[in-house]
Amino acid sequence: MAIEIKGVKQMGRQSGLSAAQRVEVVLRMLRKEEPIATLARRYNVSETTLHRWREEFLAGGQAALADRRSKKADAQVAEIARLKKELSRRDQVIGEYTIANRILKKSADDLL
Repeated sequence: MAIEIKGVKQMGRQSGLSAAQRVEVVLRMLRKEEPIATLARRYNVSETTLHRWREEFLAGGQAALADRRSKKADAQVAEIARLKKELSRRDQVIGEYTIANRILKKSADDLL
């Protein structure tokens, strides 16, 4: 993460924790196993960083749940598109039969 101070760009300090370790810390926060200050000291990160990780973790969970809904919605949209295409094809066939029927009626009327 980059921090901008009066036009000077500095990089924030990396925590050195793996993604799995960050998840474990966030889960401990959510389960309220230990105070946030204690977790911050134990893992040598700021409380602000822990709060940010929690928000990112929760946002990711929301995205995962939203993604399930969007996959279902995408499947429904695809099904609707398929049905519209099928309906259009059937309309075309009905139109062709209607034209053929008129031609046959006209030629039958001409024979009589």
